[in-house]
Amino acid sequence: MLVHGYGGHFYGAYFPLLAQAAANQGITALALNMRDHDNGPKVSDFTDNRTDIAAGVDHLHSLGIRKIVLLGQSMGTNRVLYYQAAAADPSIVATVLVSGPGNLFQWNAWQFGPEKAQQSVDDARRMCTAGHDTELMLVDLGPLGKALYTPRYLLSLRGPDAKSDPYKNISNVKNPVLILQGKADKLIETDIAERLRKAAIDNPKLTVDYVDGADHAFSQQQSVLMERVLGWIKAVVPE
Repeated sequence: MLVHGYGGHFYGAYFPLLAQAAANQGITALALNMRDHDNGPKVSDFTDNRTDIAAGVDHLHSLGIRKIVLLGQSMGTNRVLYYQAAAADPSIVATVLVSGPGNLFQWNAWQFGPEKAQQSVDDARRMCTAGHDTELMLVDLGPLGKALYTPRYLLSLRGPDAKSDPYKNISNVKNPVLILQGKADKLIETDIAERLRKAAIDNPKLTVDYVDGADHAFSQQQSVLMERVLGWIKAVVPE
């Protein structure tokens, strides 16, 4: 199951090629549109990701599939880790994390400095306290442009104590995990994959794989990504 990141959709980036390559190897592929897909205003709550992914899991179960690999791209890594931490779903047998941004409050602090990152949180909290939690506020996302968030959405995703924190959630994932990070990725800090590895302290089945020349979307390295992801799945998922 392929889960996109911020501003993405089920047919974006390498998803169609990866899904076709998986199908050619006898692996069923399903790509989801999450409820906040594309670039419109973000009005949900990060915890809604559990419901969205569960709908995809239920659909695969209805097809008779009982072993599911979750792949998250960018912010999708936070989504799939949260789902597993919250749902403890035994049908998820492996996890692939591609270009994970890490903790999103920390990402904001890396982009803008801690004071500006905290200011956005404080603004959102004030709006919530005043009863305006569903109104829209303009949020600066640096290289990703500007976006309209509700205060509730911002706090659930980019607050310092948000449930989107992948370092907390990965500690609850016990199935095999593959972390792929491009060495030419300028949208995330260079040590995110290593931070995730360290956070998964009780998981001996975790692999970190760095890809030379790969950017955030693996735009020039799609064939390498497909080879490594599908090869790893074949190696770790029992028949």
